[in-house]
Amino acid sequence: MLTASEIQSNIENRFKKEIGQSVAQGSVLDMFNVAVSEAVEGLYQEIEDAKNPHLWSKLQGEQLDDMGTMLNIPREVDESDSTYKYRIMNWVLTNEKGNLTAINDSLLNAQYASNIEFHPYTKGSGTGTCYVIPNDYSDETVAKAFEEAEEKIKKIASPGLHVEYVIPTALPVKLQIFISSNSGDMNLLKSNIQDQIKQYINKIPPGEYLEAGKLNKIGIETPQVDYFNVMAIIIDGKTISSIKKVQELESKFLFDEIIWAEE
Repeated sequence: MLTASEIQSNIENRFKKEIGQSVAQGSVLDMFNVAVSEAVEGLYQEIEDAKNPHLWSKLQGEQLDDMGTMLNIPREVDESDSTYKYRIMNWVLTNEKGNLTAINDSLLNAQYASNIEFHPYTKGSGTGTCYVIPNDYSDETVAKAFEEAEEKIKKIASPGLHVEYVIPTALPVKLQIFISSNSGDMNLLKSNIQDQIKQYINKIPPGEYLEAGKLNKIGIETPQVDYFNVMAIIIDGKTISSIKKVQELESKFLFDEIIWAEE
């Protein structure tokens, strides 16, 4: 930002360039330039302040009251700006502790788990259960998923909260599928479709469905597949009679194998 002295210097240099004479120090014109430069400096400052009007460091008076109103934290009687601002900033940190939304938000984007979900009061007041679905059920991934969930919960939950960490029971999913292709490499088609189906099944989060329609869509939309049909879905050794099955919280669908039938 240009200061008043820099603005005055610019005016004097331009005047000298255009007129060929310098402004005499202490003259009326010099005093006028000083006044104009100081006024323009004020304009520059207003522009700078308007660029970031809601930075914490800029809030004061009524602006700080407006921020407190938005966060439902009214200013106390005769409370100074500095104390009020400090209380607002600490309220943000305090409010996130033990808040169910804050806890579940902190569990998003896990590295070693496809889904982590926290449920409060599972064993009474001050308790909760964290269901951790690892990316795979290898000992190493399970251990890292547990550790990751514990670290995330520790940062956000209240110190007195007792959390139990649970890996949902794995339910193997077998499929019986009929496939037909007149022009494609059958082994390559099967491998491609199996990879897509495995990814779909293993990533189904709690509360959503394993759907026969989506399985059929994967096969039908694969190039060079002329006919595709999921004839049976077998979960944990039991053939399901419906066209879809909900993924419950205490268990996890995991792809096992496809039993292929073809012409």
